Amino acid sequence: MFESITYNILAFLIVISIIVLIHEFGHFIVAKKLGVKVEKFSLGFGPKVFGRQIGETEYLVSALPLGGYVKLTGEDPSEELSPEDKNRSYSSLPPYKKFLIIFCGPFFNFILAAIIFTIIFMSGRPVLKPVIGGLMKGKPAVKAGLKKGEIITSVNGIKVHSWAGLAENIEKYGKKTLKLGVQEKIGNKVINSFVNVKPQLISGFNIYKQKTNRFIIGITPSNSKNAVFYRYDGFFDSFYSALKEIWFIIYITIVSLFYLITGKLSASDLGGPIMIAQLSGRAASLGISDFFYFVAFISVNIGLVNLFPIPALDGGHLLFSIIEMIKKSPLSVKFQETAAKIGFALLILLLLFVSYNDILRVIKT
Repeated sequence: MFESITYNILAFLIVISIIVLIHEFGHFIVAKKLGVKVEKFSLGFGPKVFGRQIGETEYLVSALPLGGYVKLTGEDPSEELSPEDKNRSYSSLPPYKKFLIIFCGPFFNFILAAIIFTIIFMSGRPVLKPVIGGLMKGKPAVKAGLKKGEIITSVNGIKVHSWAGLAENIEKYGKKTLKLGVQEKIGNKVINSFVNVKPQLISGFNIYKQKTNRFIIGITPSNSKNAVFYRYDGFFDSFYSALKEIWFIIYITIVSLFYLITGKLSASDLGGPIMIAQLSGRAASLGISDFFYFVAFISVNIGLVNLFPIPALDGGHLLFSIIEMIKKSPLSVKFQETAAKIGFALLILLLLFVSYNDILRVIKT
């Protein structure tokens, strides 16, 4: 058990370190390009563990490895600066440049995810062939005469090459009788035929534990090694698939948040650092591809959450920059400090709540 916990913690620290490093590098590099003096680049919060001064910037690792930060000169509006530093301060920048510096933290999280997903898709993805592995009693597939081992090659004239493509087309055209292309191998002979199947509408639950209806014909996939092939895409196809994957993660995150706010999803389903550590360890145990997929998944979530207009998050600073652009003057120092304190307190409460959920989940399992 101790080894398992250690493994999970190590995997978690690697995941968070990669994501935070890229996030803070986004702030860092844009600030540098815009001429802002960067005083510190820290991986982690709290007391300094070790660091090194390179040029005008101190690069350090801090004691609490649950984040990181970049310290820009003049980031605190009340900070007193020398004339030289004032000219290179964050506070002296026009609001659109402040916006760019803040935005590029979350944006680099999306870039990281796009790079990882593209490499994964180019390296080959295991794809399940549309091979019938089993049939459910009394369902349409049995009545239509489909057999174990047969391959579904088309649905209503549309070729299918994967189990996911088969399921998608059954759902799409399920209201009517389907004409399935079927391939069967008998000895050295390959026999192609067509079978008509009327899908059945059944009730189930989606990822949000909500009742849904879907069409099935009553077949299950084969678990044979021959029923899996590796799909290798070129760069552009892989990059396009990566963008679709990022959009899907953003979509399910926003929908989940909406369901939480409206009460359709229980707040007890929220997870925090402990849950991420467990999932990090699980992903690492499955192999390097699954581990980096998880890194990309968490990177998208962190990038998205940081864009929420909450003070103490990047989104809060982006909102302040937008307001400054509109009103042609910055918000008062007092207002910004008060808003940051409230935002920080809310984040601490949220962290405590999700950690409580995590602990209850661990106890139950």
